[in-house]
Amino acid sequence: MPLRRPGPAILAQAAAAVAAMLALPMWPPASGKLLLVPITGGDANDMARIALDGGAALIGAGPLPGSLVVAGDRAELVAHTPNIAALVTAAPATACGSSLGAEPFE
Repeated sequence: MPLRRPGPAILAQAAAAVAAMLALPMWPPASGKLLLVPITGGDANDMARIALDGGAALIGAGPLPGSLVVAGDRAELVAHTPNIAALVTAAPATACGSSLGAEPFE
């Protein structure tokens, strides 16, 4: 008996599961270490301004050009982020360097 090809519903479910497994680790926590990534050509200075306006503490440079790792509250950062200026994601230790401490810059 020949094997049947999976139907479109099975393929859609598999694609959704893979997308969720890739996206969930990057979902930003309510508070803690966050990664600010510029998406409209901003630089680290723009990200620092957004972070400080949102009450976050600067931790260090992120792994992407112009990105910044900060410690703060996600809702406050998003409220102070201009439309389509930056993406706020989780700051995983593997992407942002596990040597980054929890202490912000002084």
